[in-house]
Amino acid sequence: MNDLVREYVAKIMGRLRAVPVATQAATEDPRVLADEVFTILTGREFCYLSRTRTAPYRESAVGLLAGCARVGQPLRFYYDIGPGYHARVHPEETGLSFNVGFSELCVLAQISSFANRVAALYPPGAKFSLVIDNVCGLLTNDIPLEDSTAYCARLRQLIEQTGVGERVDVLVESEEFPLSEYEIDRTRLAQDAAATIPSPEDLENVERFLGRPCDRAEAVERIAKYRQAGELTERMLARIVRGVRMTQRATGGTLGFRPFPGGDSRTQVGEVAISPNAGGVLRPILLTSRNVGRYRCSRLPFPDLLPPVIGHVTYAVPVDAGAPSV
Repeated sequence: MNDLVREYVAKIMGRLRAVPVATQAATEDPRVLADEVFTILTGREFCYLSRTRTAPYRESAVGLLAGCARVGQPLRFYYDIGPGYHARVHPEETGLSFNVGFSELCVLAQISSFANRVAALYPPGAKFSLVIDNVCGLLTNDIPLEDSTAYCARLRQLIEQTGVGERVDVLVESEEFPLSEYEIDRTRLAQDAAATIPSPEDLENVERFLGRPCDRAEAVERIAKYRQAGELTERMLARIVRGVRMTQRATGGTLGFRPFPGGDSRTQVGEVAISPNAGGVLRPILLTSRNVGRYRCSRLPFPDLLPPVIGHVTYAVPVDAGAPSV
């Protein structure tokens, strides 16, 4: 099985190195080109939404992409991938992860695959900014900026080590805006907290992003605080984002972009691992505190294959599958 996992990782690395195959664009009309790119973007490879559900995003996205094409610039995309850390996976453990790993590698592979499709139609290609809303993490969960910026430094190392720097950069919230522009309204916070009735899942989610247990009162306050912090972050980012804004899970204003093939989850809530499906075919899955107990996990280093900043990939075998571990 070790060899099969190695082969799978090699395929992911191959997607990063793939060269676009030039084709003749169907049209030189920027809007028609932008519409074609939007169709690629919302295909099953890159988006989990149906065509009907992506329709509300089309007009805005096509307009933004056409604006880039009119002046011959790369088509611009901004992709939110979290606050600069991963939530804890094992419920019995404390602490958070500020390392980059297989999830970030998959994100870069997805971007590279899409960018190659774009470059085949439009030579200037596509440019992605990975958005890290670490001030939101600071305001909501007291995550020190030095920890989240250390994650960003590792992410930039990964981009350099995989050779995708021409098409991917990192936009870090704390590097763009002064903290003095962020202020939580304490009166509103108290009102929102009083009106918040969290579910057990909401309480669990707060704990795993804190990296430690907390009582209900603290969780309720942090849920209420997140609403304001999120609004402040969106207001700030709106000043500088000049392209199609995407998130791993779609929102009313952001299109969903898969972080890995078949994925429709936020990778920051856990760790992306490699796992066999019922037919024994390997595919990426998201391990979280809710499902990790259903797997036997092994860490495989592959130092000759993985970029130096990534220490290992995790191979996760369903406990009830009867498949051998590695």
